[in-house]
Amino acid sequence: MRAEQDEAALLLDGLHFDTLLRALAAGRGYDAALRDPPGRQGWSDSVPGSLGFGQLEVKVDQLARLLAMNRAQPGARVAILAPLGPEAIVSILASLRAGLSPMLLPLHGNERELLRLIEASDAVMAIGVGRVGTLRPLLMLRELAVRAFGTRFVGGFGEMVPDGIAPLDLLMASATLHPLPETAERVAFQVVDATTLAGPLSVSERDVLGKALEISRLLKPMASSRIVTTLVGGDLAALASGPAMALLTGVELLPLGLFNLGDLQACIEGGRNVHLVLPGAMEPALAHSRLAGHPALASLVFVHRPAGNRTVPAIDRPDIAIVDVDVASAAEISVSRR
Repeated sequence: MRAEQDEAALLLDGLHFDTLLRALAAGRGYDAALRDPPGRQGWSDSVPGSLGFGQLEVKVDQLARLLAMNRAQPGARVAILAPLGPEAIVSILASLRAGLSPMLLPLHGNERELLRLIEASDAVMAIGVGRVGTLRPLLMLRELAVRAFGTRFVGGFGEMVPDGIAPLDLLMASATLHPLPETAERVAFQVVDATTLAGPLSVSERDVLGKALEISRLLKPMASSRIVTTLVGGDLAALASGPAMALLTGVELLPLGLFNLGDLQACIEGGRNVHLVLPGAMEPALAHSRLAGHPALASLVFVHRPAGNRTVPAIDRPDIAIVDVDVASAAEISVSRR
């Protein structure tokens, strides 16, 4: 056990999201990095698409330079109101590259709760998407920015960006010549508990990548497989089992954004081995469905809240890896294989 910890420490030394993405863009630029679920247009008005590692690198760099134009202090906070999909992942990676600290806000929080989180974090920027089902995150962010004194920039992805909000898709390309700040130290993530909305709490890149390494060692994903995650929040469990594991292993990530059984089935039927990440509470429903025995499933990751809370019936698949991620808090998790 000690030898494994020492080996993990050596692997993580000097490793961060920028180095991973740049290496993947250079070596596998045309391979898919992120893919939208088939039914995305129905809940977001955006046509489903995909980003290769090279395209992801370009978008991250463009947004990082646009954010840097605001000349915020190193480590300043950026609030993000979006599902853990392509826009949120680009925003997270761009914030880190610009020396800023990203915080993914819980979509289900009400205006008062979100305002508290923004003010507690002293967020100077906010980024969102136009629609998530019946929610209008950009309208919410515009209202919150008026009330939160420190938030001086609000940007939105998509074509339907309300007045008073910067249209990021149009502005990003024009920011390519703006220099990025030189940062001596990597900044931390800010995470929020998905159930209690406690936080924000700081989590380092090393913590996120360390947990992603633990999970990936148990799953052993191949580059030809894909990770399908149904987690939409931005706590340590969601970050480690989704975008961090995808960048660490070079595996395509397909975040559902909003859970839909039809979308999930389509993702599993895509012809690749699938590493499926689900909330632990969904295990009984999966056990009762035909998807539980699907041959494309290479592994299952169940994220439990709170720690030790198990539900029955459990999945019985001795032929695949089943990993439990117990959540003590938004910033503290433990990983184990059944």
